[in-house]
Amino acid sequence: MNIHLLLAGVADIRYPLHAIAVADVDRLEETGHTRRILSPYDESALELALKLRDSEPDLRLVVHLLSGPNDERLLQTVAAHKPDHLEALALLPCAPWDACLTACQLASALQAELDDHSLLLVGREFGDLDGGNLPAALAVQMGLPLLSRVQYLRWDSDGRCWSLRERGTQEEWTLVETPCLVSVSNDKRSKLRHPLMKNVMLARKASYASRRVQISRAAGLQLGSLQIPAERQRGDHCTLLTGDVSQQVESLRACLVGSGADVP
Repeated sequence: MNIHLLLAGVADIRYPLHAIAVADVDRLEETGHTRRILSPYDESALELALKLRDSEPDLRLVVHLLSGPNDERLLQTVAAHKPDHLEALALLPCAPWDACLTACQLASALQAELDDHSLLLVGREFGDLDGGNLPAALAVQMGLPLLSRVQYLRWDSDGRCWSLRERGTQEEWTLVETPCLVSVSNDKRSKLRHPLMKNVMLARKASYASRRVQISRAAGLQLGSLQIPAERQRGDHCTLLTGDVSQQVESLRACLVGSGADVP
């Protein structure tokens, strides 16, 4: 079995965001050097793929990382976990707001690489500006069954792969029939491990493959503009409660009575 893993990364909020503008209807123009890190969903998907490979030495892990700001550092982060193959995917045109177009691009890049024994893992909010609908669109484009919101994966004694997700107070275990697309949610059982320091140092010196995925865009969603929203004054009044607890309670009661609430 081969595991193909799609990673996108998100902006690291500890650093200033770079400027983004619309260059034309098919392209975002990004300036600066904003740092990207793996999202919690990316990390969970990577850790589950590593766990599966740990248990099956013959399994091959192939990672596809979407190109964007801070490519090199993010590739090094992933490479430190020693995937069997790692590449950067540049989608042209890049339209993350258009899940259907992005799904078509990814399907054209991956369709020939997946066989009947392949598993495709992706974070559940992969690369679509937190819309959460790209994994479903990709499953449709590739003709694959979809397991969504998966929290954990494991092999059983017969070499079959099972997925776990929680529904309310119940745990739902599902047999994973390949080929299949698995949309991964974050979970404490799939917290990403720390790589060995020697692998981190090797990753900093390595070079990485890259691939351009370009398809003609006959139709799709066009992004008109990006604008900073106007500041809006809050219309409600905020009152700071002061004094000891009893005084604060009395002030709160008076406020509620004044607003027409039925307070004893």
